[in-house]
Amino acid sequence: MTIAALSRAVATGALAVAVATSGWSQPAPIPQFPPGPNFAGVAGSPAEHARITALCGPNRNARDGYSTTPAFPGQTKAPIVTGKQGYAVQTVAKIDRPFGMDFLPDGRMLVSFRNGGMRLVSLDGAVSEPLANVPQMVQPRLGSGMYDVIVDRDFARNRTIYFTYHTRFATDSAAMGRVASARLSADSRSLEDVKVLREGADIQPRRIVQARDGTLLIMSAGNLADVGPAPQTLSSQTGKVLRINRDGTIPKDNPFLSNPQANPAVWALGFRDIHSALIHPRTGELWAAENTPMGGDELNVIRAGRNYGMPVISYGRQNSGALINGGKTAQAGMEQPLYYWTPSFAPSGFMLYTGRAFPEWRGDLFIGGMSGEQLVRLEMKGERVVAEEKLLMDRCQRIKVVKQGPDGNIYVLTDEMAPEQNEILRIVPARTVPAQRQPVVKTAAPSTPAAASEVGAAVYGRACASCHGPQGAGASGPRIAGRTDTEVVATVVRNGQGAMPPLGGVLSAAEIEAVSRHVGQLPR
Repeated sequence: MTIAALSRAVATGALAVAVATSGWSQPAPIPQFPPGPNFAGVAGSPAEHARITALCGPNRNARDGYSTTPAFPGQTKAPIVTGKQGYAVQTVAKIDRPFGMDFLPDGRMLVSFRNGGMRLVSLDGAVSEPLANVPQMVQPRLGSGMYDVIVDRDFARNRTIYFTYHTRFATDSAAMGRVASARLSADSRSLEDVKVLREGADIQPRRIVQARDGTLLIMSAGNLADVGPAPQTLSSQTGKVLRINRDGTIPKDNPFLSNPQANPAVWALGFRDIHSALIHPRTGELWAAENTPMGGDELNVIRAGRNYGMPVISYGRQNSGALINGGKTAQAGMEQPLYYWTPSFAPSGFMLYTGRAFPEWRGDLFIGGMSGEQLVRLEMKGERVVAEEKLLMDRCQRIKVVKQGPDGNIYVLTDEMAPEQNEILRIVPARTVPAQRQPVVKTAAPSTPAAASEVGAAVYGRACASCHGPQGAGASGPRIAGRTDTEVVATVVRNGQGAMPPLGGVLSAAEIEAVSRHVGQLPR
């Protein structure tokens, strides 16, 4: 569904495009669920869907008309509202592609970058040099790299941070997910005393939060290729929320310690890919918004020992469009989401607003949307969503991080593919809502064969070469050089096949067409 939609094979260093070594085959037919005439899309209403499509182009989920029956009233499709709170949007800084961000006590932002590294950004937009002694990502690609970063609750005393990443170092037998701690140096130029707290080939540590008791809760992604039982397997750390102490040891009250078959770090199970997590400031409970493959993104309160269903139950489908477990949405012993979305908007970043700058928004949840290109505001009544507002949609930008700043303003980090095209945005109070903006210009389809060839080569090098070799001769993935069945190649790139993850959420239609043609131009 998004950049996050990557194969579990990433954990073994492989992004092979098919189980068979002979190459790609024609994908089997899948059920089709075309949208109806009043399709609201991710914009929330037919009129807004039409407006945003005109501004930003067709959303990748615009073809998805799949819908299921909710388990209870109000579990999906709450009323779409237009709030009265005035606000304005400011650009603080331009940055490379981010993944995580947290605020230091002095107000500076500590930002982690998908391709590796961290920087400090001041509230006036000054961006530091990269911090020294940050573990370097080896061949960061769509399924690996630097992930989240947070500041310890006692940072003012201990200067400790925690961060997560996924890569394969020269000494690793497979790509490994790692959770680490470090101290920020007194001059804020480097990390000191870097320690790996937990690691494993079965960990994809997308997000990390610190609970009230100081323990660390790690959101480890699940079956990104839509196959396999790992999220339901207690011995695996895949598709789980993990809980460890600040020194990496296992808390004595983790829920599955009495089960000899369970990994002791497992705290909750049955997840696909969580990019949005927070500790509720009133209750102290873990809330999360989860990416499911195609439709069925979920909002959950995650509690110790509970099973959240993936891949046994889901309100969505696989990225290919195939049903998950026959379309089953409920089973005894498995939790129902508080709320779900169809079609998907790919939640990432999460905040409950507690500040004074926006009185109309106090107590509301805010969730960023990656493929949905929006900031969702949820009005809550207890654990029930009573209304949604879609914000920032006509900026046409993927959103990765949402945080409340120490000044009470809201900070948003965007998530575009190209370097230096991302922004740190600051939402500040104003008397009125912003006038409709012209969209950020999207990359157009290549207008000449030469331009298309250049785009295809660049996409191949970024997304394909590490598995299929620089000339397509095969490596961990099969040989694909000289494939002239361009439509089949494009379908596999878009939807995935076998162990290959779907890339339709991270590549534009023009990029998919260009890379598919590039494969055909590689020498046999």
